[in-house]
Amino acid sequence: MQISKIRIPGKVMLSGEYAVLYGAKSVLIPTPRYLELSEVTAPPEIPYSKVVDTALKYPIPQIEEYESKAGIPHIKIDNREFYASDNESKSIKLGLGGSAAEAVGVVSLRYERAGLKRADYSDDIFKHAFSIHKQAQSGLGSGADVALCSYGKPLKFSILKQSHQIEFINLKKTKNYIPLHLVWTGLPADTRKLVSRFQNRFADSNEDTLNQLINISNRLAESWFVSPRNELFDLINEFNEIMRECAAIAGIPYRLPIHDELEVWAKNHGGRAKPTGAGGGDMILLVGDLPIDQLKQLIIPLRV
Repeated sequence: MQISKIRIPGKVMLSGEYAVLYGAKSVLIPTPRYLELSEVTAPPEIPYSKVVDTALKYPIPQIEEYESKAGIPHIKIDNREFYASDNESKSIKLGLGGSAAEAVGVVSLRYERAGLKRADYSDDIFKHAFSIHKQAQSGLGSGADVALCSYGKPLKFSILKQSHQIEFINLKKTKNYIPLHLVWTGLPADTRKLVSRFQNRFADSNEDTLNQLINISNRLAESWFVSPRNELFDLINEFNEIMRECAAIAGIPYRLPIHDELEVWAKNHGGRAKPTGAGGGDMILLVGDLPIDQLKQLIIPLRV
């Protein structure tokens, strides 16, 4: 049975990095870059990633009867939009949540081929994909990226008493639209390593600073697309300063020279810039009406 391609959007975390692991609100929106999956008749020559392999073996009760007859699908995965080429033509990940998209995509495809529409089972797909992703990633991560990939729409995400809290953002009612762009640093971030070091070196012994990070993350989460631009910019400034302090305490390379360069450049042109995700590479978020055509790096407009 040939299924139409399933497309899973990449994610960008506007704010709440690291703090989301400790109960703070994060804000995520989809990117116009997609992972595509389709069913094929034979397994691919290149072995599946750990996430895809885990997702294919993961038991899903709702489709167990169907798959007992039809079997588990072979899947072709096109992840080219989640990568870019460096100066030496090497393929490097952009940091758009590729592993989360894989988990969500495989589960979604399995539902679709069993005749269950993905849009009708978003909650179940998120639950299964989160378990798969956590298993494949050795328990690291909040699940925020899996939520964004599962629902494919802007949302606020937090963890309360080990339960995921998801609030969708209706951008049609936004009071203060502001242009957003992603700029690629040209270097990949080792998200698992950075998050692990942050949790091991920082959180347990720096409660006051952690509380400051949680507080500013929650305030910033409520300000996106709502607060006047000057108020939003002040909160981004505060978030950046506290994250600098947190990264220094944890001893993680959260910022690269390009982060500092673009932050100065954005401020000089009436906007703001901040790392997004784990930092240390991947993408930088630009906020405001900025002369993007001046930049030579790969730029992804966020059409919100």
